[in-house]
Amino acid sequence: MEDVEKRILQGDQEAFKEWLGMHIWKIERFAIQYGVSLEQSATVAETVFRNRFESSIELTEDDLKESSLLKSTLKMLDGMQPADLSDGLFLFEEDDELHRRLVALPEKCRVPFILNRFYNKSSKEIAEITGMTVQLAEQGVAEAIAILEEPNLDKKLEFLNRSYERFPRSYNETNIFHALVEESPLSEKKSETIIRKRPYLFWGMGASILLVLLLFITYTNSEAYQKKSAEKFIEKAGASFQKELERNSYLAGISIKDKKENLYTEWYGEETIRKFDVFINRLEGQVNRSGRIDKKKADEEYGLIVKELEVPSEMVKKLLKKPLVDDEEKSMAFMNEYFGKVNKLYQSYMNVLYENEKLIQGAEWNVEGGFDYESFTKSKSKYPQEFRQAIDGMMEQGYSLKSVPYDNYVYPEFGQPELTVVLRENLNPTMDIYISYLTGSLVDFHLSPIEEQVDLLLQTEKAALRAEGHQELYSSIFNSYTWMLYSVTGMVGQLEIRDSTGTIKEEYKEAWTRIAFNGKNSPSGHIMREVIVEMEDSGWTTSPYLDSLEYFFIEGELKQFIREMKK
Repeated sequence: MEDVEKRILQGDQEAFKEWLGMHIWKIERFAIQYGVSLEQSATVAETVFRNRFESSIELTEDDLKESSLLKSTLKMLDGMQPADLSDGLFLFEEDDELHRRLVALPEKCRVPFILNRFYNKSSKEIAEITGMTVQLAEQGVAEAIAILEEPNLDKKLEFLNRSYERFPRSYNETNIFHALVEESPLSEKKSETIIRKRPYLFWGMGASILLVLLLFITYTNSEAYQKKSAEKFIEKAGASFQKELERNSYLAGISIKDKKENLYTEWYGEETIRKFDVFINRLEGQVNRSGRIDKKKADEEYGLIVKELEVPSEMVKKLLKKPLVDDEEKSMAFMNEYFGKVNKLYQSYMNVLYENEKLIQGAEWNVEGGFDYESFTKSKSKYPQEFRQAIDGMMEQGYSLKSVPYDNYVYPEFGQPELTVVLRENLNPTMDIYISYLTGSLVDFHLSPIEEQVDLLLQTEKAALRAEGHQELYSSIFNSYTWMLYSVTGMVGQLEIRDSTGTIKEEYKEAWTRIAFNGKNSPSGHIMREVIVEMEDSGWTTSPYLDSLEYFFIEGELKQFIREMKK
């Protein structure tokens, strides 16, 4: 049991508020996904937690579990009217359409599907929350997938989930912690005496204050005021966004000015600029149609957009102030965001190097045929300003320039030693393998002995499965995982896996067998079991299935097996 939960059971109300902050948004979001309106979802979430608060003396450890909260929420939602979704809820029409289809699913499959896909609940956990049998829970998820019949469903659900997470929180804590503070009889008596002595004075003051308040409310609710307030918000958002863009572009050393028209390259921040433009256009449309906007909702959405501009070095500074060593979930979220930013910056730096290709090729190269970085930096003052800024930005964001010997090819390599140390020391230890991939320390995997390759493959498999739901991280790790299995099967240098008679070498037999017996839920084991069956039948000489294992075939097989595992 977590420390905060122990404190709650001991009667600590501050701990209850802390725990509420960790869970209430999930409950409100679940209600939205179920299909009720934003207002109803806030009321449901408030009620669930108010009931817990009012009975805090009798709370048990089970009452504080997420599954118990979801179960209580489901009981409240039963019979509630679905929201009118004709106007849409999301920034993107595709999300609105998928949300409508999700809400339209029969409840017997809608609820299991939501719990499985958005809350990662197992069939057993779904059965516990809904009161279904495990078999009915599994059937519900499968039926929902069949009804939706969406191509690339997992990807679309991932985008939809991001849109859910961007919703502003509508719940109000004052509706949960509403205990009344009673005054003592003495103070009441004293107040009555004062009021009797000066009734007309208080009446006059009260009337004046009330009149001022009414005038103020009338003014602030007027169409003219609301429109002016909305326009001012849009103006300030534009100026603030431009300032954040310039600041982070400077830190990265990347200027995307005049580059947005280039259809063949994507620059860091360009996607966020497009998203901001859509956001502003939507707000302006709301002002033109109704003369007002929901500033609270708009402000929260603006904050999420601006956060995308934050460069990796700024994330590291925040990490140093608030380490995540003891929090695996937040460490995973950090790595997911960090991976995405590092990958986008990599493409921008490659664009810069390509634009300055002639200048680089004209630089000095050392006796080993490599790029002479020292002499290159000594001449930096002669380079165009944008190029100099980009080189400085690379260093600031954790990159260094590397070259391919005798090829005049220079590329940015991420992972300066001191940065790697900072990440390992301030993130949960389970992040080590992700940091290794991010810094490219496992790039020569296929040159290791086959036993070491298998060790790392199985570690990576666990890391990939653990990262599912964190798209940037999962995508990068899954690609590495696929390449590793491709290498272990001998596809990288086919002749190396066989002896002079054409029989698979003993070390590969042992390696493949070890992978095959890694467990029934091992995606790589699933593939290797197919190979071994055919190999054993042929005396370890041929396997049609092995011959079919091209890179993209392996990738497809792994993804298919992972999908099957979830059912």
